[in-house]
Amino acid sequence: MQKQTIICVDDEEIILEAIQEQLQSTFGEEYNIETSDSGEDALEFFKELMDEGQQVPVIISDYIMPGMKGDELLKEIHKLSPESLKILLTGQASIEGISNAINNAQLYRFIAKPWDKADLVLTVKEAVKSFIQEIKIRKQNKKLLELNASLEEQVAQRTEELREANAAKDKFFSIIAHDLKSPFNALLGLSDAMLENWEIFENEDKLEFVQDIHNTSKNTYALLQNLLEWSRSQIGSLQINPEVFNPVELVNENIMVLKQHVDTKQISITNKINNEVLCQADKNMISTVFRNLISNAIKFTNPQGNITITGCTKNEYHEFSVTDNGIGMNEKTKDDLFKLNSKTQRAGTSEESGTGLGLLLCKEFVEKNGGEIAVTSKENEGSTFSFTLPAAI
Repeated sequence: MQKQTIICVDDEEIILEAIQEQLQSTFGEEYNIETSDSGEDALEFFKELMDEGQQVPVIISDYIMPGMKGDELLKEIHKLSPESLKILLTGQASIEGISNAINNAQLYRFIAKPWDKADLVLTVKEAVKSFIQEIKIRKQNKKLLELNASLEEQVAQRTEELREANAAKDKFFSIIAHDLKSPFNALLGLSDAMLENWEIFENEDKLEFVQDIHNTSKNTYALLQNLLEWSRSQIGSLQINPEVFNPVELVNENIMVLKQHVDTKQISITNKINNEVLCQADKNMISTVFRNLISNAIKFTNPQGNITITGCTKNEYHEFSVTDNGIGMNEKTKDDLFKLNSKTQRAGTSEESGTGLGLLLCKEFVEKNGGEIAVTSKENEGSTFSFTLPAAI
């Protein structure tokens, strides 16, 4: 490790030699003892040391010197290195000069000439000790500031996480309160109307009521299913069971599940996924993803519209897309789709209702299986929801 330097400044060579000799015997093993015969030269030398990254614990200067006086030198040194300890050693210093050094250079001590060797050595020892302690304190303070900044960042992060958790909780209870209450009110209203007017209703009216009750029950069951799966995923109780499977079969199964809705709106659905594609993921989770994405596409596609389901391979992943030519969405709606604390429920093209939970569930399940989900959309032109899954090894 490079030695630190103690600088002695005096315009009289004999004094410089005496100071250097006295300090060398005590500090020579640990410090370089350097001398300068003028304030200007000492300042330049000090700057050179600073440029080289060296520290100067102590500088001892005479007061009366040709050119730059000692108090002015120490003042300039203080600007460059406030932590360096400054000692004024002179027999002719004025009160004004000493005050200037104290006020503008934080003078450590004034020693009168002729000096006592023991006093000089003890003063320099204490100055060096003080310098080392100050450096340690500065380093500790820096670490404390960094630690404090880190803690503040962690607190801010935890606060944001709590805010998001609270938003999730509020959204969850809002869905339960509103989206479960509404269909049950409809079920109760329809069943009450049937019970009270059974005798006067025509068979055609009864069939319509039963159909409405059936549709409402089916939608409510789907909502309950999504709510249960979502809550399980949030508390970490939903286990992932990856297996190798053919996504073509999952897509076809879910198209059949949604067939009644498809037929009602006379929508054409085309499954273009290659039969040889094999994925490795949780089959039930991915089935839920396909079902929600296809259901969404049906919901926002106009009657007699088209939906296409495709797949392609990208490196070690398969990418699947559900594309419709429906009503699409603007940028704000698209940006809010996967945020739990943003309300993105919209009525479908045939006034179908929704919970706003299906896409959140899709994102959760895709990411739990090592993939990513994305969306592209343009108003009045349609949307494409794409997600990736690891290819079977």
